[in-house]
Amino acid sequence: MGSYLLLKHLHLTLVVISGLGFALRGFTKLVLDRPLNHPLARIGSHLLDTLLLITGLALWVLMPYSLASWFGLKMALVLIYIALGLAALKIENRNAAVMLYLAALITYLAIAAAAMTMVKS
Repeated sequence: MGSYLLLKHLHLTLVVISGLGFALRGFTKLVLDRPLNHPLARIGSHLLDTLLLITGLALWVLMPYSLASWFGLKMALVLIYIALGLAALKIENRNAAVMLYLAALITYLAIAAAAMTMVKS
């Protein structure tokens, strides 16, 4: 169970960093009206999201069966979050971009809420 807890804490740390990074990129683009073009922001987000995916899949493999059953819901929400986030950062219409950005942030919070609710069950 030690490797499960280590992976869980690593995954949670990556989740927070990834969410903060997305919030920063969206804020910079939509509020400050400047793209965040620093190489660390571009490359770092891909590396971070890859590590997040790897730790999430490893957790799923190590997870007790009773907790693994909600994995499909969480993955569907993650796909929605990714689609909304990509659209928000790519679309030219500012009002639509802000709405998509807010929807992505709400989806991020829904993923976290679902994870916390399911883990407590």
